[in-house]
Amino acid sequence: MPGQKRISISIPQALLKEFDSLSKSLGHANRSKAVGEAMREFMSSRKWDTDAKGSLPGVILLTYDHHARGISRAMTELQHDYPDVVTATMHIHQSKHTCLEVIAFNGDAGRVKALARTLRGQNGVLELKLVTSVP
Repeated sequence: MPGQKRISISIPQALLKEFDSLSKSLGHANRSKAVGEAMREFMSSRKWDTDAKGSLPGVILLTYDHHARGISRAMTELQHDYPDVVTATMHIHQSKHTCLEVIAFNGDAGRVKALARTLRGQNGVLELKLVTSVP
């Protein structure tokens, strides 16, 4: 296969099953095509992480297991540690164990990046998406 590279990864079985099911329903020819698309989407959606400079408005969508030790306190403290960036928050109960936190921000791109990285590193965080609205 010219231009192709075979790789091996380890992921939870349940995640793979869900990924395969979704990629099949979306019409991907095979897992490799779906993984390639996912990688391209990941790279384009994370461009802000390395390229953004100046003031950056947007939202952080954060899903977490609220039963994880210390996560609720960490969420509150982190938002208070970034008053120059965090403009509003909304907390949504998704299930018995899962919450969605919507954090609106507007501020220095470096501070936004630092906040997102710190949030992502918290125990119990399941997913973090940062959506920017660059004028």
